[in-house]
Amino acid sequence: MTNLTDLTLSQTLKGLENKEFSSVDVTTAYLKNMEDKRRLNAYITETPEIALDMAKASDERRAKGIAGKMEGAPIAIKDMFCTKGIRTTAASRILSNFVPQFESTTTQKLWDAGAVCLGKTNTDEFAMGSSTITSYFGVTKNPHDETRVPGGSSGGSASAVAANMCVAATGTETGGSIRHPASFCQISGFKPTYGRCSRYGVIAYASSLDQPGVLARSVEDCARMIEVMMGHDERDATSSRREVPDLVSGLDKNIKGMKIGIPKEYTELVPENWEKALQFLKDEGAELVDVQMPHTEEAGMVYYVISQGEATTNLARYDGVRYGVREEGKTLDEMYMNTRMAGFGQEVRNRMILGTFFTSAKGYHDYFVPAQKMRSLIKQDFDKAFEKVDVLFSPAVPIKPFTIEEAKNGAAKGRFNDNYLMPSCLTGVPAGCANNGLQVIGRMWDDATVLKVLDVVEMMK
Repeated sequence: MTNLTDLTLSQTLKGLENKEFSSVDVTTAYLKNMEDKRRLNAYITETPEIALDMAKASDERRAKGIAGKMEGAPIAIKDMFCTKGIRTTAASRILSNFVPQFESTTTQKLWDAGAVCLGKTNTDEFAMGSSTITSYFGVTKNPHDETRVPGGSSGGSASAVAANMCVAATGTETGGSIRHPASFCQISGFKPTYGRCSRYGVIAYASSLDQPGVLARSVEDCARMIEVMMGHDERDATSSRREVPDLVSGLDKNIKGMKIGIPKEYTELVPENWEKALQFLKDEGAELVDVQMPHTEEAGMVYYVISQGEATTNLARYDGVRYGVREEGKTLDEMYMNTRMAGFGQEVRNRMILGTFFTSAKGYHDYFVPAQKMRSLIKQDFDKAFEKVDVLFSPAVPIKPFTIEEAKNGAAKGRFNDNYLMPSCLTGVPAGCANNGLQVIGRMWDDATVLKVLDVVEMMK
């Protein structure tokens, strides 16, 4: 029998449908891989008993002729999604004992579609970082080179997918946190249009930027899983009522006649396969068009001002009173201070302090308001570009994964680490990364075209 953990999501679902193996078989194989590769520290919480129970229930449904779109597929969940009865930590000490009594909309959709939960994956604390080294539960390693980081903040999910410790995984993006680790771990990742997936039950970092997404071994797998995750949710005011598109049927391997924009600001630094990729698109019948995104350089600063300002508000709820870790004090103020000093890591504390300044009376007018204005200009860059082209094409992260030691010494703050990722998060447009490190960005709500082009891009090895 083929090694079950080598199969893609699409192959796994087909094998289950054809009764070549059971969900219990494939789930057991992944649990064994998880045990063998714990040194990667991809998971914070493993749920083997829950996984096997879900797999047995899935096999029973199939035997009755009932099967959802993800029936029997063993997946991992980034530990930013609340899961009922399963510890949810956001990789922070302050939530290290938190067990939600409710389920996030995204994970509930996956369970309703028949998916099996293998566990919760590691992340930068509260998703603040791009290397997965700020986690209270330790550093995650890149399975291709264990001295290097897997990227972040969805590094645990990316590492688990790349190391065959799950067939696919959820992630979240605030400033590129799906595409970044996808590029570093040589897998595929997709961030939908803001509002396509509900944020209900996703631990908030920056509410106007956060968006659930998926990491998998192929673009087709991303399309299958994200389609299940999409849909309107009354509990999320930013959730779109637009009809969920049929994403998988649109992957027809044909981009002939499409206009693909090449932003010069996104190609200042390119990987070795860049020229080959451009020629490949031409050979596939696409027309390459040069476009300009003049406000790209400001995107990083805009992102940090807005995200940290919003984070300050979102993290104010962690006070040691209602839930989570509490450190006692002689007064209420002292209890608050002790709890936050002990509960939050240094990176989170730094961002909260800056966010408090950005949203103070002076900082709001001097920094936060100008950042929002610049955000509008960045959006105009995209609007103008999409008047000429169908999608934009560029590297995702044009640098190689840095070592864990380099990350600890500040390499993750380098200029090109997420310069090509943040603008699409600020504007809410859909974007994805193929397993060769190349990304496609599309118009608002045109998730299907992004995946269609990305599927072709992934054919280039």
